[in-house]
Amino acid sequence: MAAGIPRGVVGADGRRAVVHDRHGTLIALDTRTGTVLWRRGRRLRPCALTDGAVVAVRLGGAPEAYGQGGAGAAGPVTVVVLDADEGTERWESPPLDLPSWARPSLVDTPVFTLAAEAAGGGRAVVLRWAARDRYEGGAPPGPGTPEDTVREARGAVRVDLAGPSPAALPAPPGPVEEAGEPGTVAESPHGAGPLGRDVLEAGRVGVRRVELAVRRGAATDALVLRAVDPGADAPAWEVVLDEGPRRPPPPPRP
Repeated sequence: MAAGIPRGVVGADGRRAVVHDRHGTLIALDTRTGTVLWRRGRRLRPCALTDGAVVAVRLGGAPEAYGQGGAGAAGPVTVVVLDADEGTERWESPPLDLPSWARPSLVDTPVFTLAAEAAGGGRAVVLRWAARDRYEGGAPPGPGTPEDTVREARGAVRVDLAGPSPAALPAPPGPVEEAGEPGTVAESPHGAGPLGRDVLEAGRVGVRRVELAVRRGAATDALVLRAVDPGADAPAWEVVLDEGPRRPPPPPRP
């Protein structure tokens, strides 16, 4: 199981995380207690938490275009840097140079991925994106447009926390790797117990497992983030990210 937290990012000391709900509202958490420190914004995807700042991207377009792999092409995508303590916005960049057909979303999908890595001693972040688009039919392809036509693009920018304009970096050579479907359940780390059927995704902060799970109620379901300590019978904390009308349960995992 990889270190990190579902739907978000963790600071270097492991004490604070920033996650997002389905609307792209950022939620800052104390990972030791689950205390919500602040909530800010819309259409934001957290990418890094470093040097007292949150680096995120803001997705443009209609909500259905930036959801969990929405079908429509999104609008302009910008970089936003916020204060980690208060959640106040420091600056926003001009739109990134993404192809018009790219479909960025709040989570990685088979058609768009976004990764971040620290640079400049934590005072900068490199964002790397990859977009992929395949002809999926609906109407027969025209002459010279085979069904397996694939468009691919990738790029990278260096974001200095002082802002305000990310610097484009050379794109790495080679084909774009196709990502898996979002919501993949990871294996349970040793000593933390098995993953429940309600778990959609899991990560690790120190020895503590952090799960993204569905909590079912009589009339509504809640998407929750919860922490589980090794050998514990109950979560150390639980935070509700989203709530909505109850849906049919997912099929059993193989």
